[in-house]
Amino acid sequence: MRRDGVVFQEEGGEGWQMELFDEDVDEDREMAGCGKGHRPSMAVATSEGGVICLACLSALLSDPRALTHHVSYALSQLSTAIRCPDFVRRLAGRQPHLIVSPLVRALASFDDEPLARQLIGLVSDLSECGLPRSVFGDLVSRISDFISSGGLAWSRRQFFMLHCLGVLLNSRQDCNPAAYIRDKAALFSILVTGLQLPSEEIRGEILFVLYKMFLQQVMPWTDESNSENYYLLKEESLLKLALETLLKAQKDDVRTNCIALLLVLAQRGVFENLFGNSQLLGLNSERDKMMKEDGLLLSSSLVDMFADAIKGPLLSSDIQLQTNTLDLIFHTVSSGFSSLKQIQALIEKDIADYVFEVLRLSGNKDSIIISCLHILDILATADEVFIHKLAVGFNILLPVLRYVTEIPLHPAQNHALKLVWTCITHCPGIMSTSQVEELAVILAQLFKRKDTVELPIVSDAFTLACMTFVELLKSPSSCNINQLAPLIQEASRSAIISSISSQEDSVIFLYSLYLLKELYSSIVEECSITCAKQELEKQITETCEKYLLPWLARVIDEMQDEEIVLGILETFHLILLKGSEIVARCFAEFLVSSSWFSLAFGCLGFFPTAKMKTRIYMMLSSVIDLLLGPDLGEPIRDCYLNLPCDPLELIYLLGQSNLQDSLLACCQSAVLMLLYVSSLYGDRLTDGNQLLASLEQYILVNYNNLLSGAAHPMMGSQLLHLYALVRSDTLNYRIPYSAEAEKSIFNLIAQMDWDLLSIGLHPRALKWLFQQEEISAPLSFLILNVCRSYSTNKDQICLQANSIKLLDIQMIAELIVSGDNFVIQLMLSLLVEGLEEDRKDDIVHLITAMTDILNIFPRASTEFILHGIAETLRKVFYSVYFNQIETCCLLIFNVLYLADHAALCQDEDWHGIILKLLEHLKRKLTSSTFGQEEILIIAIFSLILHYSTRQILVEASKVILLDKSLFPALEKIVQTSCGKGPTLVSCDEDTPAGETLIFVLLLYFFSLRSSHIIFQEAIDWQDFFQSSDEVHPSSVFCIKCHDICRLLHFGPTIVKLVSSYCLMELLTRISDQREKCNNDLKLSMKYLESIMAVTEGLLFYEDFSTATACCVCLSRLLGWEKFGVLEKKVIRNSRWFRIIMEELAMALAAPSLASRSFINQHKPAAHVAILLLQLNESPPWLNSVFSSSCISGILGNLSACNLTPDMVKLFKELTIRKYMNKEQVDTIHHLFQVCRKQAYTDSFREQTPKEDLPKAIKNHDDMGDICNVLIQLMLSSNMCSNESKPEHEKLLEEIDMFFQISTTTME
Repeated sequence: MRRDGVVFQEEGGEGWQMELFDEDVDEDREMAGCGKGHRPSMAVATSEGGVICLACLSALLSDPRALTHHVSYALSQLSTAIRCPDFVRRLAGRQPHLIVSPLVRALASFDDEPLARQLIGLVSDLSECGLPRSVFGDLVSRISDFISSGGLAWSRRQFFMLHCLGVLLNSRQDCNPAAYIRDKAALFSILVTGLQLPSEEIRGEILFVLYKMFLQQVMPWTDESNSENYYLLKEESLLKLALETLLKAQKDDVRTNCIALLLVLAQRGVFENLFGNSQLLGLNSERDKMMKEDGLLLSSSLVDMFADAIKGPLLSSDIQLQTNTLDLIFHTVSSGFSSLKQIQALIEKDIADYVFEVLRLSGNKDSIIISCLHILDILATADEVFIHKLAVGFNILLPVLRYVTEIPLHPAQNHALKLVWTCITHCPGIMSTSQVEELAVILAQLFKRKDTVELPIVSDAFTLACMTFVELLKSPSSCNINQLAPLIQEASRSAIISSISSQEDSVIFLYSLYLLKELYSSIVEECSITCAKQELEKQITETCEKYLLPWLARVIDEMQDEEIVLGILETFHLILLKGSEIVARCFAEFLVSSSWFSLAFGCLGFFPTAKMKTRIYMMLSSVIDLLLGPDLGEPIRDCYLNLPCDPLELIYLLGQSNLQDSLLACCQSAVLMLLYVSSLYGDRLTDGNQLLASLEQYILVNYNNLLSGAAHPMMGSQLLHLYALVRSDTLNYRIPYSAEAEKSIFNLIAQMDWDLLSIGLHPRALKWLFQQEEISAPLSFLILNVCRSYSTNKDQICLQANSIKLLDIQMIAELIVSGDNFVIQLMLSLLVEGLEEDRKDDIVHLITAMTDILNIFPRASTEFILHGIAETLRKVFYSVYFNQIETCCLLIFNVLYLADHAALCQDEDWHGIILKLLEHLKRKLTSSTFGQEEILIIAIFSLILHYSTRQILVEASKVILLDKSLFPALEKIVQTSCGKGPTLVSCDEDTPAGETLIFVLLLYFFSLRSSHIIFQEAIDWQDFFQSSDEVHPSSVFCIKCHDICRLLHFGPTIVKLVSSYCLMELLTRISDQREKCNNDLKLSMKYLESIMAVTEGLLFYEDFSTATACCVCLSRLLGWEKFGVLEKKVIRNSRWFRIIMEELAMALAAPSLASRSFINQHKPAAHVAILLLQLNESPPWLNSVFSSSCISGILGNLSACNLTPDMVKLFKELTIRKYMNKEQVDTIHHLFQVCRKQAYTDSFREQTPKEDLPKAIKNHDDMGDICNVLIQLMLSSNMCSNESKPEHEKLLEEIDMFFQISTTTME
């Protein structure tokens, strides 16, 4: 392949031609010279094998008559050649300067634009191809000289020359191109002149050259011979021309160059020199006139001209131009303006409006947002003028604020926050409700992000966010916005958490506390308090409790910043002083329950300054006001300046005599108050030994002063409490104490009227007091006062905090159940004293208090019995002055019902009480209905008889059972009720007659059980079958069987229940007696049939307990089959049995009816079916009732989920009697296997039911509760041991028995 090289030689003097050389020609020949005879050193070989003669090339470029295509071709060849490093190296070794001047002349000679641009491209390539720097410098020098000469007279060639100079000034980074300009002043002068030309293209090129010159530190007027005023005039001239150009420019590239120049000028301090010089703000008239003659449009102020000039670039669609313009504004206003007047002038020229518009159209571009916010932040220094513009642009700021806050550590965060804060501070009404909510969300998210993002918190941004949120709440639009409540809560909590996580920054912590305080104040100071605000108040308080207080307790030992501690304390104090009553009190309780006294004195120990001391003591006084009552913290406020910081020094004050020193007495009162309140919450400020010694010293040295009554009674009560509490510790830790001080305090208690009812007491202190027998008299009086106060006003409102325990019935009850004190003895002795002194009201108060003590702690009844309450009550009953039987009866009933039966051993005392109650009851037996008092006595008799079944209170029971006048009257009441017939159903527990009947029947039931235990074989139970008309006096309470059956048949539900249990008990006794004695039945066949008919009719009764009792009655009657023909005949002739069995079979075989609850409802009937199957002569009709098809239907309804022990037992009896075939037995075997697995599974899941503890009867009129107590005793007394087993255990036992019997039977 061949490539051609070129040389240029003259042809006839008329032109130039190219000479081609072959690539393969010998190099010596190629380098021998060109056709024009130029030296070989002028030839430079190219990589293509050709040669370029520098002399020929220079001649070609220098000839203005040369053909443009020849020149263009030569330029292209040279451009191609210099791309090869070897050519550049060879060219640098020849004389590259030879082509510099021709290139410059060519650029100045040709008007052809393509050729000019080709020349400019070649010059640019030569400047960067690696030739010596002198070549580049020569290019810059020659071009700048050419422009400075003005020879081109601003022709098109001058434009190309300017453009080429701009390219050169922008080309090299390793040197300063502008330094090669020789005549800077001339160049500057010609350029400044050119700026006045109308050609926008030329001005653009001039601006770029000037920009590069100033950027490269080439300022033509820096000659030392020139004066400073000369500099200012030159700078002013250039600045005004540049601004003029910018104002007139329509193209963005020209604007870009102008902005670039102005930006460099601003960075070089030109703006500062001119705008800061008041003499040059406006031109003098002479110069102004002169410049107008030159055609320049001048304004009266550079500031105005600057403002007008930058408006166009600000609204340009070129982002880079916008950004540079904003940078120019920022540099100008940040450095060029030395006073607010210039900034105000810019604002008045609407620059702020333009910046807001740029911000609105920014599209979240960071460069635009950052520049705009920086400028607006500086403009904001002119508050009066700027604030109106800021208010207009507020709608634009909110979206921008949201954007910058979503990016952690965004550089414009602070400026955006500051602008928003400035706006809402000066124009609080500017925000709408929706904007308030939006801003609150933004700030809350900012705090939350600081809490969760693992990045350092910028204190300025955090501070501004706190200040903005505070101002937000002050806005009128924020009132009554319910949606703000959760945002305030989230913001306060997140701010506190953030400050805790960055505790090394005290500014953040202090401002988070400032935010918390202001938020809380804005809530509590509003007139209208809504539920949302109340909840918000609680939430802010919880933030203090959950975060601030634990953090302070954790770091106080390492804390070095007192301001943070004071800020936290001030926040707590604000809640105590301004919070709502409930919230403030609860917060005070939380503080003291968290060892606040120790923590407070710890703060005081680390920072013993006057400021800390004042805050601590004032806060403690506020806590005491809230806990104990208003003004009780006054002693601390009166003398806090004289109180020491160390707790040891505090108790040292107690050991001083205050006889002649009122200030010391005041300080001692404050110390006692502090020690008293802290002790109530177990917050011990000093060692117990030291405190006891100080208290003893105080008692001994100030004894006379205390005895004279000089000290306030509250102070004496606190002293007594403290002493008792510390002494209670001596029992555990064996701390030595002063017997003399103890004797002195006991004397003070006996002689001084110290009110322990109005102060809170620690349980240990109270117990120690009630262990001291020496002060039993004042303690008795104290208990009596408690009972009086409680009895007259049981619902009294306690003003103290909930955690502070006042001496009341609750504390008395706690003392009684704790034991090891004299409380019960004192109460019983007070009863006796009341009897002796005929103080009936006090007796009632004491008995009422005892009754309610049992209601608080039912187990206290055992303590009462063990300490002889029966003996005391007997004395009360036998007192001639006492007539409050009903009050005593309620106490007796509760004591008997709630006490441990093993403790009821004072039979003689109860014997006396029962006699007195019988005597009282007999006076009112003439009426057919009883009042509450009589019913309560009958209930007591029932309890006594119930305990007799356990061989307890037997003698008292005999008194009841053998009374000759009580039972006839009660039997008459029953007979009267029986005479009502069907109307008896209306006599329920809500009627006097029904209530009386129910309690008489309950007494009858317990008398039956008691008589069986006490008299055993002495009673012929068949006497209860006698007719009511027969006169056979009984020695015990006897209601005839047929009367019981009438009540069972006609009575309401509860009467049926008690009557069924009475009949069951009676038939059980008769059955037991017949089993032992084999007696014949002393009743007719019809009598027995009637009993059986009544019980049969109630087998499906809705009350399961009644139906079960009737089932037991029938089981007893069926058990008499073996005793005689009469019994067998009655059973065989009963038609009800067949109807019952058919009903049972139909119900169990009906599809989808045999649920577990349904089967349980038919349990009594199923039990009767079992009994009928077990008879020696079972009824023949059973075969037709339990046919094979019926049994198959029952089996089809059964599943492992609804199987019960009674159903298993029924199938067992059916199997024994051969009612089931082998297939049915196999089916039920499979079912029982599944049921057994499920029962074992359920046994693991089944939880032992919690036993309900008995509760005392509160009032005399709670007859329903008393009735329920007796009914529960009645129901539980007939529960056999098997019934107490869990259901799954009974089911498994029956299944095992079925498998054994079925296997044997089928074999």
